[in-house]
Amino acid sequence: MARSLEELIILNKSALRYLLARESRLLALGKRPVNKKIANFVKSHDNLWSDFFDSLNEDLTRNLNVYQFKVHEIRRSDIRRRIAYTSSENILCVNYKIPLCGGRMTEAPVVNVEQGRLQGRVVNSPSGRAFYSFQGIPYAKPPLGSLRFKAPQPPEPWEGIRDATSEGNVSAQIDYTFTKEYTGDENCLFLNIYTPNLDGEFLPVLFWVHGGGYRWGSGNSNLYGPDYLVEKDVVVVTINYRCGPLGFLCLNTPEVSGNAGFKDQIQALRWVKENIHNFGGNSGNITVFGESFGAISTSILTASPLSKNLMSKAIMQSGCGLCQCFQEDPIKNAKTLASHLGCDADDVDEILEFLNSTPTRDLVEANEKINPLDSSPMLFTLVIEKEFPGIEAAISEAFIDILTSGRVANVPVMIGGTTLELCIEKKSDDLQDFIPADLKLERNSEESLAIAEKIKEIYFKGKPKNAETMLEQFQLFSDQAFNIDMHRYIKYLVQATNKPIYFYKFDYVGELNVSLPLFNQIGMKCATHMAELGYLFKNDFQKDVEPTPQDVKTRERVVRLWTNFAKSGNPTPDENHYLTTTWLPVTKDTQYYLNIGSELSLGTNPDKEKMDFWDEVYTKYFKIWDHPKTNTLEAPRKTEPEIISVIETVVTSQVIEESSVPKTPEPSPEIVDSPPEIPEPIPAVPEPEPVIPEPVAEIPEPAAEIPAPAAEIPAPAAKIPEPAVISEHKQDTHVNGIHSKPRTSNEIKMVQNSNGMPKDVIRANDPPEDDLPKNIGVNKFVNFFESLGGKK
Repeated sequence: MARSLEELIILNKSALRYLLARESRLLALGKRPVNKKIANFVKSHDNLWSDFFDSLNEDLTRNLNVYQFKVHEIRRSDIRRRIAYTSSENILCVNYKIPLCGGRMTEAPVVNVEQGRLQGRVVNSPSGRAFYSFQGIPYAKPPLGSLRFKAPQPPEPWEGIRDATSEGNVSAQIDYTFTKEYTGDENCLFLNIYTPNLDGEFLPVLFWVHGGGYRWGSGNSNLYGPDYLVEKDVVVVTINYRCGPLGFLCLNTPEVSGNAGFKDQIQALRWVKENIHNFGGNSGNITVFGESFGAISTSILTASPLSKNLMSKAIMQSGCGLCQCFQEDPIKNAKTLASHLGCDADDVDEILEFLNSTPTRDLVEANEKINPLDSSPMLFTLVIEKEFPGIEAAISEAFIDILTSGRVANVPVMIGGTTLELCIEKKSDDLQDFIPADLKLERNSEESLAIAEKIKEIYFKGKPKNAETMLEQFQLFSDQAFNIDMHRYIKYLVQATNKPIYFYKFDYVGELNVSLPLFNQIGMKCATHMAELGYLFKNDFQKDVEPTPQDVKTRERVVRLWTNFAKSGNPTPDENHYLTTTWLPVTKDTQYYLNIGSELSLGTNPDKEKMDFWDEVYTKYFKIWDHPKTNTLEAPRKTEPEIISVIETVVTSQVIEESSVPKTPEPSPEIVDSPPEIPEPIPAVPEPEPVIPEPVAEIPEPAAEIPAPAAEIPAPAAKIPEPAVISEHKQDTHVNGIHSKPRTSNEIKMVQNSNGMPKDVIRANDPPEDDLPKNIGVNKFVNFFESLGGKK
């Protein structure tokens, strides 16, 4: 051949990696190519790949991900299905991974990521299946020192091979799950990856966001062991993020704009998008799933501009973005925390300086005292962020506005909950306390009292609220906290998206229900909050539990539903021994749901009477315009002298001192309004053009002009300098918000048709399943591929 593959590599390694790998994978999967010219080049040069493999020396082949391969055993059909990575020269040999020789798993696998090399280990699931484990992977810079309370920064590279055989720190917290004591560390931004295969075709990815009220929890394997999921040929990712005030303090300033813990989740998702292909995961098929506040995060992720195109599906277990999860007055919450610790300042800069110097443990324990676990609402949760120039906001509008206007990710969704979410007795006997807060009804008003009476009729059938009606109280509390919001969310979402929405109720009670021991003590057996987790994850709660045959069947059933959805977007692609019912998605007219009990059954409109009642209440009393659409709260700071007054004084002083020209009074103007009197007349001085002083706390509206400081004002006879121009171009920095490196666009224009429309474009809402996150130019490669034999 006139030109070799080595010449292509020299041309541009990263571009070659993206272009050729993308087209060869699409060809292997039998899918439509993105660029026909490059795809035709790939199809017409099978011998090129074999020739190139023959020329590889042992140094290159020795570092192929985990396995060795023998060049002479490779057939063209195998090459078309596989792809091989080489780490020595940062070269990607095009097409799917090289066939394995022997199939034995390497005990100490080493994987390359953007920051360096990671060494994991091989572990075995309870059924004896081996899989790879990589734990304690840093996805961001440690949020220490000046980075406390701030958005996460990209991780730093490391030298050599980093050990990834043990889990990283959990967020600093009170461990309500096991010890009830303080644990964790501020340096907690780590994730874990579990994969059944580092070689072979790229697998769907399940990205888990843990719950815990944004105040405790972790993604570690003592709670969320991936064993059962990985056995179904998916890659599982679990993460730790900052909880409590460390993750959700907000001062409404550019320095602490809020939602740092939520931005941790986005940064972890970005890291996975960029690196998961190195672990055998498909970066174009990532399903985000979470439970409780993890489900709330998953829901908000579908509405955040920062997570656009990072997920392909979403699973929300017992929660959604309409649940009461946003702070109403974040500055008040911050002041309450600081005051409890000994700082009574009103100025947010003083509060930040104080909290930055406070030991981590003191922050956590103070939060527990001012906001006990059983209190409501929780103080440090999400906020609608105030927008600042150059700062990335995770969510700057009310979630309901984004949802009802259809500006959420158009992805398949699976959502549901348990039979009784909250089996907790609410101490108040006043049924007005069960009226959702977002209705904003005045207590003891005619409307509030009427709703309370209706609650008594529908839930308690006229009976008093007492020990005999405990089950009814649990149902009411569950509806108030979760079910009403999920019901409304589904009604809005089905109008906003054309993708399937699958609704479920988990109703099974077995030995693997996480909260079963608690409810055995009070003499009740029901599927409550977190009940399904024992059927998805291996955990330390149940290490001594012997599941029944029905428990094992239910676990297999649940795992198949979840992983089928991750693979194809359809939880029941075909019926079998475990999946005996076809799960129908919700429609605009019918709220189908799957009841997951001892058997599967399809129903419609669960709790219809109660939900119809709440639909009527919200239709009558919920006023969306009464809710803040954006954050307009001002951060209190110490009062400072007005800049304009100071500058005017300095300008006047300079002019009087420097001018030697005799002063003559100016004639009286004919205008009615005359300027203020001056002791001595001064010569007319051209008004200097404004120079924006640096730094400024807030950039004013374009119409407002700020005079330049005295140091930048020349003598009257000097030329007035041009005003400073603020560039609108966003710099590639990591100071303002989370990873602000330019993101990969899925809209890559290849060629333009005569009508000006792009040809061969990857659409933003329909990324290829094997999308590799690389920023490259494409047009300059098209003619080059044609010269090598690619057909138009």
